[in-house]
Amino acid sequence: MFAIGTVIPTPGKMEARKEVRMHRADEERIRAAAAATGLQEADFIRQAALLRAEEVERRVSLSLLPEDAFGAFRAAVEAPAQVLPGLARAAEASKGILKDAG
Repeated sequence: MFAIGTVIPTPGKMEARKEVRMHRADEERIRAAAAATGLQEADFIRQAALLRAEEVERRVSLSLLPEDAFGAFRAAVEAPAQVLPGLARAAEASKGILKDAG
């Protein structure tokens, strides 16, 4: 059998349903791939969707910078703090206007 990335299934009863429309050729590819991995088609599709979801979650939570840009960012973060008078005034003026969504 082929090795395929695995995901840890969410515990509990599966209650949500999704219907997928696809070309017959795509259905045949999925059926063959599921059989080759020893999975039922629904399990194969669910695992493939969850693996893709994990990939997307990783990408949206990751920031990539070129090395020189990262160096500049790091230097700015590690620099001693300084008060910017205009920004401080704007922050003071906005007190009570903006609220956390929490």
